[in-house]
Amino acid sequence: MIISHADRLRALILVLLLAATPAIADPSDGEAESSPIADEGVFTPGPARQAGGSSRFEVRELTAPDPEAVGILDDRHGGLGSGLWGGTAAATVRRLVPRLPVAESRAMRALTRRLLLTAAIAPDKIGVETPSLLELRAERLAALGETEGLTALMKAVPSASASPALARIRAETLLLSGDNKAACAEIAARGPDDSRFKVFCALSSGKVLEANMALDLMRDRKESDATFVVAADAMAGTPPPKLDKLPVLTPLHLAAFRAAKIPLPLETVPTLAPGSLGAVIANPVNSLDTRLLAAERAEALGLLDTDTLRRLYAELTFNAAEAQLAQSQGDRTPRGRALLLRSIPVEASPAVRAGLIVRVLAAAAERGAFPATARLYAPLIADLAPTPDLAPSAPSLARAQIAAGRPDAAGPWLALARSDPAAAKAAKSVALLYRLALPGADPAPIELPSGDGLAPDAVSRRAEVLLSLLAGVGEKIPSGLWLSSLRDPSVAPALVPRSALRIMARAAAEDVRTGETVLLTLVGLGDGGLDRADPEMLNRAVTHLRMIGLEREARALAVEAAFANGL
Repeated sequence: MIISHADRLRALILVLLLAATPAIADPSDGEAESSPIADEGVFTPGPARQAGGSSRFEVRELTAPDPEAVGILDDRHGGLGSGLWGGTAAATVRRLVPRLPVAESRAMRALTRRLLLTAAIAPDKIGVETPSLLELRAERLAALGETEGLTALMKAVPSASASPALARIRAETLLLSGDNKAACAEIAARGPDDSRFKVFCALSSGKVLEANMALDLMRDRKESDATFVVAADAMAGTPPPKLDKLPVLTPLHLAAFRAAKIPLPLETVPTLAPGSLGAVIANPVNSLDTRLLAAERAEALGLLDTDTLRRLYAELTFNAAEAQLAQSQGDRTPRGRALLLRSIPVEASPAVRAGLIVRVLAAAAERGAFPATARLYAPLIADLAPTPDLAPSAPSLARAQIAAGRPDAAGPWLALARSDPAAAKAAKSVALLYRLALPGADPAPIELPSGDGLAPDAVSRRAEVLLSLLAGVGEKIPSGLWLSSLRDPSVAPALVPRSALRIMARAAAEDVRTGETVLLTLVGLGDGGLDRADPEMLNRAVTHLRMIGLEREARALAVEAAFANGL
């Protein structure tokens, strides 16, 4: 009989159950969160001006801002520089920005966000065609779910630059934030010409008769939006039917469901667009289970900070029966995961706490959630000291610190693991992650991890990805290790890098064209997942980011890719 980590974990946690305390939220835990939106306002870069052989940038306060250059991030607030597009052709930007992937990768999403929100002088002649660069940026931000940044950017856009496309994006962003009044004002002023929006706004303002007439016309059309009609009827006072399966929901659907006080089924959360997650979390009509599941997904994407997820976990209350049910579910449900996080701190023994955390991490790894779980448990790990009695737990705790963006804190745990004969073998793979995360972290020879239990091609792919990433961060790879990673030629990689993107990205990096390099890197990686990305493209992505001075971002991507590929 095979017993999983999750099964063992459920048995161990039962004794801690009813003494649980609220989750610990440590605002100084050093988590790698996305940069907050600057409150200082809008940044509009002026043109570069040569003076004494050097260039500087200035803010032109007395002239109308170029709408294509408007942004909310400058150099002091996470921006990529006002010269972001220097040397890049308008055609390149126009062709590639719409192809920016909506990736699951936190590192990729953070770079995309900064690229699209940076205040930067636009490429020459970018404004002579439609759609505008501003519209292209706004569309990608909406697809990414970067609602906060998009809202701030839309506030910065001069009124003269309004367009139907921007009006729709602005209206949908306002709907997601719960500001129906402002959304309807935007719709009334500039469109979009969509009868559903007009019905929603009529119902929101109490014009039920007018809305019902429009709804009757919508019902008569075969192509009508049945999901919206159900929500609109409920807004007008008709009890809604039971909702089992729903299509992909738009911002308008979510706003109508909220106004009608219709809770979303839990099963809809995995299919929601990233931008919809915040609206689901903020809607008190939804069950706490639904909100928690949406919050977990948003945190994994970098759309929600980890402390907020901990606070949502702390809102849960359990009676004895509910606690026993949650315990039996282990880490398979949000309630079970919340209970685990709240139960472990009450254990007095550091060794027992460490062992329980290791089991939680192992169960999370089985469902592909190790990095997210490591971020959640980072404050609890920080409370532990790497003493000899914790050596059995040291490899997993070091790995978790690296996954949580705390590689410096992983060093003592890695040293402890290496000093213990029983833990030394597991420490080898952690040491490779440590090298990816920190420059010059380990001068020892590179050793590939064991492939026990893996198919031969999986072992080869993991080795190829790992060596490609290590080479990308500047490590010297012996030829013998490269040879050992060769895969069966009959097995093709899942994704083959496109020659045009490889060549263009290299040229952009060599010329230090920051925006173009980041753009080509992200498009080259695509949205297929880092676990399927071609090793050569991963190597080039890390290498090119380092070439333009984004060392920290390159290493964050390398560590994330290593975890995604089973290290």
